[in-house]
Amino acid sequence: MCGRYTLTASNKSDLSSLEFNVPDRYNIAPQSDVLVETRLDGFRLMPWSFSPSWAATPMHLFNARLETLDEKPSFKGSLRCVFMADGWYEWQRSTNDKQPWYHHREGELMRFAGVYHPSSGCAIVTTAAQPAIEHIHHRQPVLLTAQTAARWLASAPAAECVTDYAVAFHRVSNQVNNARVDSPELPLPTQDSAFLDPQGTLF
Repeated sequence: MCGRYTLTASNKSDLSSLEFNVPDRYNIAPQSDVLVETRLDGFRLMPWSFSPSWAATPMHLFNARLETLDEKPSFKGSLRCVFMADGWYEWQRSTNDKQPWYHHREGELMRFAGVYHPSSGCAIVTTAAQPAIEHIHHRQPVLLTAQTAARWLASAPAAECVTDYAVAFHRVSNQVNNARVDSPELPLPTQDSAFLDPQGTLF
């Protein structure tokens, strides 16, 4: 599952040619307008909120499981897209609380596999969490490189888009729980503890 993420677009060289403004965001929540890349239109903004064409009322789906993507009626006929990000939040459940963690690549641009419907919006495709972070949450976005993102957009089999790289992660403030808070301090560690698994894998 992925319900919040970040994108500091202003310092990403891969996004320097955009012809429209994308504000830096540190707590992107579902139903926000988000930056994605599509095969038909290139980079564009669209709502992070997917609904199939047959839905009588908006379903506001924001995640799609990779394992059942081709089977679920909700995603039949969906098109592929790639989310632009530089990290995502996940919550670790404990007996008394849920602790938010931030997953990232030291500020590098990250790409998440996604699907969209032109008349509604998009959803992040998720998969089983890599071993280094599965103790935080059992799901994560399907991560792509620039090369595998191109394959994803070209409708290559998911197995050909699998990416294997390490992800750093650290605890962050509970302020991220409030979707109305969007501050550069949100992704910063709450303690001097950050973790990196050099053997991290996606599948």
